[in-house]
Amino acid sequence: MWIESSVKSWNKKWERALLLSRLSDEDLVCVAAAAGLTEYDELCKKARQGSVYLSDEARSRIIKDLMEIEDEKLVEAFRKTKPRLYPDLPFRGNYYTYLRDGDLQLKSSWSEVKRDVHELLEKGGERMYAFLKAVVELTEELLEKHGPRYCYIFGPDYGSIVRRMREILGRLETPLPRDFVLLKASGIYYKSGSRRYPSHSILLDTLPAVKEALEEWERSSRAFR
Repeated sequence: MWIESSVKSWNKKWERALLLSRLSDEDLVCVAAAAGLTEYDELCKKARQGSVYLSDEARSRIIKDLMEIEDEKLVEAFRKTKPRLYPDLPFRGNYYTYLRDGDLQLKSSWSEVKRDVHELLEKGGERMYAFLKAVVELTEELLEKHGPRYCYIFGPDYGSIVRRMREILGRLETPLPRDFVLLKASGIYYKSGSRRYPSHSILLDTLPAVKEALEEWERSSRAFR
């Protein structure tokens, strides 16, 4: 798929694709229509009357079309349609920030993300570091195989995370219940998957900022004393 070619190269278009990947089928077609892509007007009308199902190919085509519009048109389209995101957490990227209610902003939130990660590391130490690093590494591997839409819904499973944590630390360590409370409050982590196949995820839009914060902590005198 065209979208996968940008996985290793973070840029504004890739980040816009991540943002659009978090929209429902109904919101995606209505954002496209509101942005002036008139070929999606009828589909948006159907979405407002009920529900719309898009194939992966159709979603990719709409996202590709939306990559070509100006930022100002996208901001206005979000303002008009007020789309909701999945998961129900803010989008905090380097080029786009979207909190809620149609307020798409052309600004970076990565400094706030890094701050949140450093706070987690201060409270959780090496164990938190290993958990976050494991989830980041495993998510990047999944992203190469499946693309962003899949990886917002499904993340690494617990067993894979613990095994990767052991590789990182050189010993067996597992997250504590308190760690998950802190992670959830941070706004970068959420439980993904299903009841039968639970998984753990870090928002794709925050990955580079999370990685940078982990690298800073690893280089600091607090790490691995």
